[in-house]
Amino acid sequence: MNINPDRPQARCFAHAPSLSDTEGGSSEQKTWQTEISAKQPDNPKAQAPGLDAEEQIARLSLLQWESRGPWALAWILQHYPSAKSFWREGCEATKALASWFQAQQSMKRSAQRQPTLALQINALNPKAWRFAPVVSHWLQQSNHHVLWSLHDERYPEALQQLDAMASCRRTNKDRNVVQQPESSSAELAPRSCRALFVEGDPIHLHRQGLALVGGRACSDRAAAIAASFAGELARAGLSVISGMAEGIDAAAHLGALQGKGITVAVMGTGIDRCYPRRHQHLRERIAEQGAVISALLPGQGIEKFRFLQRNRLIAALAAAVLVVQARLQSGALSTAQAAVDLGKSVFAVPGSIDDPRYKGCHQLIRQGAVLTERMEDIFSELPWLLPGPQQPIFDQLAPDPNCEANECPLVLALRERMGQDAFDIHQLAGLMQSSYEAALVQSLRWEVDGLIHREPNGRYVLKML
Repeated sequence: MNINPDRPQARCFAHAPSLSDTEGGSSEQKTWQTEISAKQPDNPKAQAPGLDAEEQIARLSLLQWESRGPWALAWILQHYPSAKSFWREGCEATKALASWFQAQQSMKRSAQRQPTLALQINALNPKAWRFAPVVSHWLQQSNHHVLWSLHDERYPEALQQLDAMASCRRTNKDRNVVQQPESSSAELAPRSCRALFVEGDPIHLHRQGLALVGGRACSDRAAAIAASFAGELARAGLSVISGMAEGIDAAAHLGALQGKGITVAVMGTGIDRCYPRRHQHLRERIAEQGAVISALLPGQGIEKFRFLQRNRLIAALAAAVLVVQARLQSGALSTAQAAVDLGKSVFAVPGSIDDPRYKGCHQLIRQGAVLTERMEDIFSELPWLLPGPQQPIFDQLAPDPNCEANECPLVLALRERMGQDAFDIHQLAGLMQSSYEAALVQSLRWEVDGLIHREPNGRYVLKML
């Protein structure tokens, strides 16, 4: 991937497609904006907190239906009081869900018939699900939680962006589905419902944090550097997010623990597994002082492709990614790429030109990542991460519906603060003192109005007056 030489200010190492660059063009932008800003009709009986084990298992069994499960579960939560009540309805409920899916794919050449879909749904019945006993046993611990992307305030806002992008890709893939009346669009196209397993306190997933990743076979010096950065981040009140692998990941977690801070370990295996096994004590300490999370069921084993999914979760949870000593083939580079795709900054620590363990970091720096030698390099790029209260730039500024878009007080305040400096969504949220989702919606509105421009590196710049 090439970096435009005329853009030396780019802070991320690879091209991140803008909303208009991706498949579907401007229609995808509208879809994504609708996904984020339009709230689906809530079923008041389907709220997540306080769900019993039977309901949790009933939901999780549906999510195992390949790529259809998240949308099937969302549809069920719109039409039934709970997932377990859906299963208790028996054949009639199964036929209703199969009928809905058939309508969704009725124009596809590979569309499946309703009886086939009904058989696939029945195969997911929790009574016959082999993971049900394992999940039930895992849920018995008081510090074990399942977070749901719908109807659950504990679910991290940062991961909602990943879910919105997945929904958007599915929508574009299914463009040939029969068009439905607008009045039924919310019913026929629910947002997907996904699960996140947490061991520890879910509140730590809402803390501002930085991902610190790198190679497994690292040098002692690189491990010490990672631990030092992690300790400083922890003392600054930021969480340290990593993958609990050997090498740099383990050093990052240890540095945060020693700094009496919060650290989050994102697993690429089932939530009840420890990989590598030698990190069992480290895992226990992280769960006590932070959180261990996974998108995979208890009992699920090791599959290589799952670690790429894990890396995307790390990038989504973090405000930015710092890479310490990584080879060209290191999985840490996929975490950096995922950060770029999400419009976030990437930092890299340089090393000896003779050490192949630093080649990945040098490549990132050549492609636009910020060369990082000390914490000041990070805070100078992302000053909103600095500890202490910040004055919101939009304090006491309300939108004026009668003013021109480029004369809106909100835009003028942002222009005064940022000038022509690039900013990302996390930075905008910090300056606005708002949620990530609110800042993302605001940036989409400004982009549609032509007030800001999305750079190839995923960051935004105010357009000249």
